[in-house]
Amino acid sequence: MKKLLFLAFFSLCFCTLSMAQGFSLDELLQSRKSNYPTFESLVHGKGYVLNHLESTERSSVFRNGTNVITYNTFYDNSSIRYKRYVAIKFETQSLETYESLKRQVEASAKYSKTRMRRTSQKEYLEHLYRNEEVSIHLFDISYKDDSKPYYMIEIYALLSDY
Repeated sequence: MKKLLFLAFFSLCFCTLSMAQGFSLDELLQSRKSNYPTFESLVHGKGYVLNHLESTERSSVFRNGTNVITYNTFYDNSSIRYKRYVAIKFETQSLETYESLKRQVEASAKYSKTRMRRTSQKEYLEHLYRNEEVSIHLFDISYKDDSKPYYMIEIYALLSDY
């Protein structure tokens, strides 16, 4: 009986841990460089499933519990060349996951600036970091009608001053 209870407890803990799988900064940076099928395989391997598609933003949104990762495609036609870019957005409600990613960003990119925004329904801090090829935006977001903040990391190609 004790073995059965231990096995049930261990299974529950393992399922909970696997559902909350996040990403390292290196994985997010590599997924931005990958094509869509490779990205899809990576997120499926971590237990994420397709949640919905946003055709106006050319985005595929995958969810695993409260964690969300989005593959965004956009095009820059401001120059002579028409170029396709990929941006990755990772959202979580876990402060630990966010702080871990923030430490990785601080170690690998240069701080640019912090913006504070307030609207009638939400407020957030946005920290911008850059390296030679990407702009990394870290968001700490809270809504007025929700006591739980959530955190977001967006990784863009360096195109312009966002």
